[in-house]
Amino acid sequence: MKSIALTTALVWLIWLVILLIELATPPAVVFSILYVVPLLLGAAQRTTRQAWRFLLICCASTLSNLLVPLPVNHNLAAVLIDRLLVCLALGVTTVLVVRNRELQRQRIALEVDLARSQLRGDVIATLAHDLKTPVLGTLASLPLLGSNPVVEAIRNSQQRSLRLIEDLLQVFRAEQEGLPLDPQPCNLLAIAEDALRTVEPIAGERQITLVLQQERRSQLELRADPSLLQRLLENLLLNALHHSLRGERVWLQLSREPHAVRMEVRDGGPGFAPQDLPELFHRFHQTPNGGRGAGLGLYLCRLISEAHGGAITAANGPGGGARLVVELPQAEPVR
Repeated sequence: MKSIALTTALVWLIWLVILLIELATPPAVVFSILYVVPLLLGAAQRTTRQAWRFLLICCASTLSNLLVPLPVNHNLAAVLIDRLLVCLALGVTTVLVVRNRELQRQRIALEVDLARSQLRGDVIATLAHDLKTPVLGTLASLPLLGSNPVVEAIRNSQQRSLRLIEDLLQVFRAEQEGLPLDPQPCNLLAIAEDALRTVEPIAGERQITLVLQQERRSQLELRADPSLLQRLLENLLLNALHHSLRGERVWLQLSREPHAVRMEVRDGGPGFAPQDLPELFHRFHQTPNGGRGAGLGLYLCRLISEAHGGAITAANGPGGGARLVVELPQAEPVR
């Protein structure tokens, strides 16, 4: 505060000295260009309004010297033009000062946001790692307890927790570094069968039947990242399970279009509310009947689809229920 007060006092002292010099010299001699010194010197302490106010004071001081000192015995028009040009220069300087301060403010805000983002990322990564360790320990210890409904319930609960932690880590890494792909020839049907086996215990808990519909295995060869495709299908199936009631069915249909591989998951639930469709694939978005998810599953599905150059869409079926469709571009089946 003391340094600000000293700077302010120095600014007004310089302004006063320049004003006195102006008043002591003939109007044809223009010293008012020196007002740029106090204008720049106190720029850091002024708000935008104060900067424009100080500019008006400097311009008024510049123009006042047209008539001082008296008597007026000079070419008034020529001197007026000279002093208006000085006012224009001071105005341009003020605009640049205000703009520069705004850019500095934006730079500082971006640096703060970046620091917060890095801190948040470190916290998320550390927390997810620390949460993952006891979950893995519990899963590793469960076989020692034998097999009974209670143990199976604990296993399924821990597996859901592990999936949520892994989704969180994968989303975080994708946003920080992009989603790394390991494309290789793979068979979509085999990947789908693995995904169905993974979610089958959860479907069994809810008495929901999983139905796989596919074309010939040879038509479902493609080049993609198999682990990410399995995660994509698992998340789509889990979303359908969360929206389904006991005793219903969830369909997974695989097909090949002329230039794409198509994956469609349908359920017999209530479908999506129209207001949810535009936000469905956004991070942390949760539908009112979306179950216990954290709003990361479908967002991760979108990231995986886009990383493969494809797209994911959502709609309600004509007879009810929700439809999620993923299309991945493929020129022709991989041999």
